[in-house]
Amino acid sequence: MAVTINGNGTITGYTPTAISGTLTASNMPSGSIIQTVIGASETSTGSSVEITSTSATSPTFLNSACNVALTPQFSNSKILITFTAQIRLNPDAEGYVGTYYSGNSNFSSDVHLLDPKRGASLNESFRNNDGSGDAHIFWVVSQTSWDTTVTSTNTRYYSVGGYKGASPAIYYGDQGVGLTMMAQEIKT
Repeated sequence: MAVTINGNGTITGYTPTAISGTLTASNMPSGSIIQTVIGASETSTGSSVEITSTSATSPTFLNSACNVALTPQFSNSKILITFTAQIRLNPDAEGYVGTYYSGNSNFSSDVHLLDPKRGASLNESFRNNDGSGDAHIFWVVSQTSWDTTVTSTNTRYYSVGGYKGASPAIYYGDQGVGLTMMAQEIKT
């Protein structure tokens, strides 16, 4: 039988299945979004943040006010992290900007990079190889990362940070798009 949407808003040829009982995270199918947590949106501060760290394991964080805390409901969930921010690369700059997680809310220890690397390092994830000395790149970055390391239902903290692989500067928030970040727990 064909399904028809009638002019009066009714549907002919389709009988929806009734959900019995209470729909909870435990009886949702694999791939369902269990929860979504959104960090605070960047507010106007009038200044940029220079990424001064040269270490992938001890990054310069962009804005702690935009961090996200998520307590997984399942110990085998996958967490999808999405962020948007503006990055400025000075001439000949190279480095990395991305998502980190920690078991500590202040990121003082137990800091882990989420993105896998291809090759020896992530140093050239962001790179301006102009060489002329005055070509700055202003770049609005929207990036997603998967946290596949969830093994417990302990609260996990997410932040956006970066490091530079060479001496020219990398900046965040130079008169452009402010940081936004979101985490979603996906049921496996």
